[in-house]
Amino acid sequence: MKWIGNRISYQQHDGFFTMIITSKTEDWKMIAMIVWLIIWLGCGSIIFYFLLFTNELKTQHIYFYTFLGFWFYFLYKILRVIIWRKFGQEFIRIDDDRFSIKKSIFGYGSAKTFLTKNINNFKIQLLKNNSFSKVFNDSFWIVGQGTIIVDVLGKEYNFGAQVSKENGQKAAKILNLKINKIKSAS
Repeated sequence: MKWIGNRISYQQHDGFFTMIITSKTEDWKMIAMIVWLIIWLGCGSIIFYFLLFTNELKTQHIYFYTFLGFWFYFLYKILRVIIWRKFGQEFIRIDDDRFSIKKSIFGYGSAKTFLTKNINNFKIQLLKNNSFSKVFNDSFWIVGQGTIIVDVLGKEYNFGAQVSKENGQKAAKILNLKINKIKSAS
């Protein structure tokens, strides 16, 4: 198995090629998200307690039920990110006639499959370094969008969530070589 950076591994097998992009992040970032989650759970628990077991918030119950709606939404978002960062991976598989991308957690997930002959090329999503979309996409508290783009019959699909530009270029180059080799052989 060969590596690109510390998150992308790839290997040529008999009859097919695989690339795995892990979603792991640095330990301090995971700890920060878990601390945020614990504090968030504490805040929500206090609001639940006062809404359900005391009369303190009865005059403002509409406000606090609305607050809890947003609270649940952000609880879902941070749980999703923590689970993705801990157990998520993107599997790319190329064989003679199929190219597939699978975002999975614990091995579960649905794969997007394309015919190899329909793939035009792989490239990197170019965003300005100081643009809002680039800064937001690279934030560790979100899952993020893919950095690598595959062009399939003129339609673009992205994968490689939050892969650095340098590692993404290396991965795209390897994937282009594999696809071109398969296309030229057929």
